[in-house]
Amino acid sequence: MYNLAIFNTKDYFIPTSIKICDFHFSDEQQLLAQLDTMHGVLIYSSEENQNQVLELILSIKRQSLLPIWVKSKTDNEISKKINLELGVLGNLGRNISDDEMFVIIENTLKLIHRTDEKNIGESKASNELELNSLNCSMKLPNKSEVSLTRLEYRMVSLLASRVNQAFTYEEISDYVWGGKEELDNSIKTYRIANVAFHIRNKLKQGGVDPKILRTVRSVGYLLDSNKDTNLLKEVVAYNS
Repeated sequence: MYNLAIFNTKDYFIPTSIKICDFHFSDEQQLLAQLDTMHGVLIYSSEENQNQVLELILSIKRQSLLPIWVKSKTDNEISKKINLELGVLGNLGRNISDDEMFVIIENTLKLIHRTDEKNIGESKASNELELNSLNCSMKLPNKSEVSLTRLEYRMVSLLASRVNQAFTYEEISDYVWGGKEELDNSIKTYRIANVAFHIRNKLKQGGVDPKILRTVRSVGYLLDSNKDTNLLKEVVAYNS
């Protein structure tokens, strides 16, 4: 699941098949404060707010390397050129449908993060955290091995299957507990947070930055390879 910040509108529709979780903002400072939890930014532009859009693009670029798209109500060629010169990934015209727009954004994010994960895997191969499914353990970069409970192991292995992408509370709950229980969302959130708390403690005790297990507000959790030099990897052990 990719987190997409959407600025300056609530009037859009994301198809259910698209793996994008939307966060809409109308305040620039709130958006800038949440950039480290996002995978990209979509800005809605009009003739009236073009200057504000340009300033926002510059502010985002000063703070992060996130991809930015601008959806415009007009076809002002000068504005589109300036957007691209400032580093916008694409201008999305007024005639493009929401379906097409979000497919373009999702495909681009897939490509970006697939490349990132490949590069990280190549450059950090000697510093991986390894998960051993035989005894529910996690081997740390210092070669020490940490035992995990069954629930902790299932949560980490799920998140490790899609590094840098968020899993929702519902997805985590269904995977870790089998999706057999009918519980209130508040109870699901609480017990997932409790498992995450214990995982972070074990990472910290092993000298690994616990922030690699990152909370995505109102969504769920993800494993963030940018927070540490370690890329989690599933290692299946077999009895000889």
